[in-house]
Amino acid sequence: MKNILEYSQYKDPQVRALVWSLLSPGLVNESGAYPACVSSQWCRQIYNRLKPFLEQLDNDPAELRQWLDNYKSWRLGIRFEAYWAFILEQLKQQHELLSYITHTQIQTQLNQGPFKTRGELDFVYQDQDKQLNHLEIAVKFYLLKQDEFGFERLIGPNGGDWYERKLEHLFKKQLPLSATQDAKEKLAEQFELNVEDINCRHQGLIKGMIFLPVTGEGSLTDNEKKCLNPDYLSGTWGTINNWYLSDPGELGRWVVLDKLDWLVPQVYAESCLGLEDKLYTAKEMSYKLKVHFHGTRRSILIARLDYDDTQSLWLERQRVMVVDKYWPVFKRSIETMIKCADERPRDHRSLKTIRS
Repeated sequence: MKNILEYSQYKDPQVRALVWSLLSPGLVNESGAYPACVSSQWCRQIYNRLKPFLEQLDNDPAELRQWLDNYKSWRLGIRFEAYWAFILEQLKQQHELLSYITHTQIQTQLNQGPFKTRGELDFVYQDQDKQLNHLEIAVKFYLLKQDEFGFERLIGPNGGDWYERKLEHLFKKQLPLSATQDAKEKLAEQFELNVEDINCRHQGLIKGMIFLPVTGEGSLTDNEKKCLNPDYLSGTWGTINNWYLSDPGELGRWVVLDKLDWLVPQVYAESCLGLEDKLYTAKEMSYKLKVHFHGTRRSILIARLDYDDTQSLWLERQRVMVVDKYWPVFKRSIETMIKCADERPRDHRSLKTIRS
C-alpha cells in the first residue's frame, strides 16, 4: 500500500484509518471533467494542521473511539463519514472553521401539499472567511470486469454499484442540490444568514481502491483513465481458483479484513496479541477461502503483509478482492440496473448542527 510507512507511525488502527481517510489518494481525476473534485493537496494541508493532535490522539484514542460509538454501523460509507465529521470537529476546535452541519435534509413542498425530501447534504461548513462549503464524500471499492456491454465495467464487490454512476450522482445530482432555493432557505436558517447571501462552494471527494483482474486480462480504457486519478490505490481481484496468482512467494503472510478494516492500513507489531492466529500462509489462506465460499457468495478482501526488519513490523503490501466464481451474480438488463440504482434510497440520519 502506498504511504504504508507514513501510516505505520500510528499504532492505533482507528487513528490509522482516520489518517488514511485524509491522505489516501482520491479516485477522481483532479484535472478531469469534475472541477469540484477535492485535491490531494487540500487533504494534505488539513493533515499537516492536525498532525500534532493526531499524534496525541494515537497515544490516547479514547476521544475518537467515543466519537465512533455514535456511528455504529457495518457500512463503510457511514464509518467514512464518521471520520470526516471528526476531522471537521477538530478543525472547528482549532478555529480553522467557524461551524458546520451534517446530514441536512432538503425538502420541498409541491402545490401546498406535503413536503417531499429532495435529498441530503453530507456536510456544509463555514470557513474563516464565512464562505459556505458543501462537501459530499464517498468511499468506494471497484473491480474492473470485462463485460458484454462495453461500459460501466468498474463494479462494486456486491455487483450492484458502478463507478460512472457514482460520479454522475455525486457531482451532478448531490452537489448541485445546495444551489436550489429550498437548500438556500434551509442553510440560511441553519447558519443565520440571509437567503441571498447563500452561495456554496462545491467539493466532491471519493476515496477507495480499484482492483484489476489478477489474470492480467483486460485493462482500463482511455475514457476510464480520464475519470480516474493517475495515483489511485490499486489491488487485484480473483476467484478461489486463481487468487493465489497475486502471491509472489512464501515470505509474506495474509490477513482477512473485516468490512470496517477495509479503511485501515494493516500494520502489526511482533508483540501484537494473537498475531499467530491472524497471519496466514498462502496455503492456509486458500483453505480459509474455501470454507468462506462454501457458505456464502459474499466477496472477501484479504491483504498480504511483508515483515520489515528496519521497522520490526508486518506491513501491508497489497490487497486482493476474492469473489465468487460466478461474480457478478446479477443477470439483469441495463434498463433494470438503471431503474434500481435511481430508486435506491439514501440513509436518513439525524441532523447534527455544531456552532461556535
